[in-house]
Amino acid sequence: MSDTRRALRFFYLYLKKYKIQWVAIVVFVIAATWLQVQSPIIMGDAITNLSQYVIQFFQHQAAPGLKKMLDSMAPLINQAHLPGSTKFADVFQMAHQTASSLEMPVKEFNQLSAMTIDQATAAAVVKAPSTSMFMNGLWKLLLFYVMTGVSMLIYSLLFTRIIAHSTNRMRKGLFGKLERLTIAYFDRHADGDILSRFTSDLDNIQNSLNQSAVSVVSNFAMFVGVLYMMIDKNLQATGNIEMALVVMAAAIVAIPASIIIVIQAKKNTDRQQNEVGQLNAYMDEKISGQKAIIVEGLEDETIKDFEPKNQKVQKATFRAQAWSGMIFPIMNGFQLVAMSMVIFLGARILLNDKSISTSVALGLLVTFITYSQQFYNPIMQISSSFGQLQLAITGATRLNILFDEPEEVRPKNGVKLNKLTDNVKIENLDFEYIPGEPVLKNVNIEVDKGQMVALVGPTGSGKTTVMNLMNRFYDVTSGSIKIDGVDVRDYDLDSLRSKVGIVLQESTLFDGTIAENIAFGKPEASMDEIITAAKTTHIHPFIDGLPEGYETHVNDDDNVFSVGQKQQISIARTILTNPELLILDEATSNVDTVTEQLIQWAMEAAIAGRTSFVIAHRLKTILNADKIIVLKDGQVIEQGTHHELVAENGFYAELYHNQFVFE
Repeated sequence: MSDTRRALRFFYLYLKKYKIQWVAIVVFVIAATWLQVQSPIIMGDAITNLSQYVIQFFQHQAAPGLKKMLDSMAPLINQAHLPGSTKFADVFQMAHQTASSLEMPVKEFNQLSAMTIDQATAAAVVKAPSTSMFMNGLWKLLLFYVMTGVSMLIYSLLFTRIIAHSTNRMRKGLFGKLERLTIAYFDRHADGDILSRFTSDLDNIQNSLNQSAVSVVSNFAMFVGVLYMMIDKNLQATGNIEMALVVMAAAIVAIPASIIIVIQAKKNTDRQQNEVGQLNAYMDEKISGQKAIIVEGLEDETIKDFEPKNQKVQKATFRAQAWSGMIFPIMNGFQLVAMSMVIFLGARILLNDKSISTSVALGLLVTFITYSQQFYNPIMQISSSFGQLQLAITGATRLNILFDEPEEVRPKNGVKLNKLTDNVKIENLDFEYIPGEPVLKNVNIEVDKGQMVALVGPTGSGKTTVMNLMNRFYDVTSGSIKIDGVDVRDYDLDSLRSKVGIVLQESTLFDGTIAENIAFGKPEASMDEIITAAKTTHIHPFIDGLPEGYETHVNDDDNVFSVGQKQQISIARTILTNPELLILDEATSNVDTVTEQLIQWAMEAAIAGRTSFVIAHRLKTILNADKIIVLKDGQVIEQGTHHELVAENGFYAELYHNQFVFE
């Protein structure tokens, strides 16, 4: 599916809800367009009335002098019994032939010579011209402009309202979609790139639609309306469409030029947004790891790495804006060319047309000069708006790609996991993150209810992957993981995860109070339950000693806890949910020896009576495990109790003795 089709589908899904508002917008757009395309005609009529007024005014001013001359010539005309159709040139010739002397200035002679007696008599009696027709036309034009402005205001407000509500729904839908995505999506995408969907892409959609979509809709309607009215007015006035063709002549070059520019603008805008996403991802990564950068003294190297990425954004932005900005001056040039053609060629066509009067020709010329502006203005506005509109299309495409990402598979009528009664069995398990690159191969593990099983092995051996599969963060490639004989893929996902508690290696604090953080997985927990969980992990004395105690406000960046204490909070949070199956993933890897002992006691309290999996690098924390599984290169190479594995003098024994020496 093309990017444009993706974007249009995305917009349709979020805009189709507002059908009544769209109907109202269409009505007011049509009304505004009709009023605007009628305005040049009213203006032309007003110019025609004005020119007729000017002609009548000068005729009225000349009438008294003309009447005086007619009175002086009346005896000669009456004596000769000349008919009213006689030219005054003939009268003058007769006067000279009869030796009559008519003293008349050259100007008046030239004025009368081409007129007949009847024409001169009529011209000598001219009523004072009226300005009412001209003023009525101006008032009508003013009314049309006011009504046009009101119509445009109404549909702009309606459009803005729809966009505001739609982007609000997009934001909620996007956040909801992220909450339903698989862990695999977050593993494949940088946090900064995901965040840019909420910030850059959504903001571009809202701003671009608000500023450009209204312009595109109204200008497209204007283009169609002006094209129709030009042809219709030209046919009514002259019986042909020569003037309309003169206006449209430059469009033969203008429209293909705008299409080429728009295509280039689209390509470079897509590149710009992709570069912005990568820059955001880089910045998020470096800001998150700023402490490590400072500790290692890598500030200058980080800046050097930032500069080429920022340079790519600058170049992509320049190209996108350059192509987008090129549209307006080029189309403005075509508009001026069209106007000059109308003035030059249109004047020749109309003034040489003997079937229409000069005043009508003048009014028609003014009408088509105005139409030449209205005809190219929509093309210019649509083209110049496309650069910004393309940001919305690109943003919608990126969001639509995210919305097309697969969500977690939730079985219909899944089995409810209420209580672990038997065992957890992993059978012939194979798994690949990337097809063709196995991470786990033929893994078999069986854990009875209430047992503690430890997974050990070198980094990359697949320990954490086993835990991810058990909680259905990923699905197995082949084989199965069964709890009480039921495949985890057949369990209701919420039910499964509510009974599986995980303490991750990296602990997280959410914005809120300490009590809210401990009760994160069980919001309805009482304060007594929260305190009990904190006491179990030996963090209660520290919290109780704070000025605000459990009501102390914390977040992941601004808090009163050390790394080890954050881990204690994380364990307390898990204990409070009272899981049937407990998974501890390197829970003591980031703490000091004293805190490790406290956490070890907390872990023993949490594990008591529960089926548990513990991933550990520090082997002394799992000496009492009921079973130790040794993984290497994705395969189980040894299993047994600590004493059995040490006695075998194999890979585990080597790990244990090496670690014992260092400690």
